[in-house]
Amino acid sequence: MDNTFGIFYAVGVGPGDAALLTLQAVRILERCSVLAAPQTVSGQMLALDIARGAVDLSKKEILPLRFTMSRDPAVREESYRAICAQLEEFLSRGQDVAMVNLGDVSIYATAYYIFDRLQKAGFPARMVPGVTSFSAVAAQLGWSLTEENAPLHILPGTADLQAALHLPGTKVLMKSGSAIRTAVAALEQAGLLDCAALVCDCGLPTQQIYRDLRNLPDDLSYFATIVVRER
Repeated sequence: MDNTFGIFYAVGVGPGDAALLTLQAVRILERCSVLAAPQTVSGQMLALDIARGAVDLSKKEILPLRFTMSRDPAVREESYRAICAQLEEFLSRGQDVAMVNLGDVSIYATAYYIFDRLQKAGFPARMVPGVTSFSAVAAQLGWSLTEENAPLHILPGTADLQAALHLPGTKVLMKSGSAIRTAVAALEQAGLLDCAALVCDCGLPTQQIYRDLRNLPDDLSYFATIVVRER
């Protein structure tokens, strides 16, 4: 593809605290004239709000991206295609576009689905790493995720935990909010409740830390991460 086309940047902005944006992320966001950000049905753009704490966005063109929440692969693919078409309009005019993403862009990242498709379409694309949510959660808990030869397992909160919880080393259950009761039940069955802790909205003003998973409120945030330490 002609090198006059703009570059697409998938930018990790960390889990919540704007102070955790990397210098590279800040420089890319400052340089790009167009910033794209996932937008919820309510209109919230959390990743953009985090970036705003570190970068002046007043002169940027903001492009809200509406991703489907459907589990139907065909519906998801159509959503990705539509979003890529939006971004290609800017890239084809030679404008660089940065899409902000919570956490890191290589860990269960929405931005990667777009990055991958644009790159395969021939557009230049770059990934800008960010602080992962589970690294920030471990720091809030004061826990090391790995020690000596113990491995680390990163799992979606909706995974089948019956076998996964018996893996050696530390287990991280990401985005556990929607399946928190199932996860807690699995931890109890495996005898691991005393080895686990949970952090919601890490780095945000609404952050909550729970070291006893037996007494959790009913209205936990979707952005809930559980860490299960090696015995």
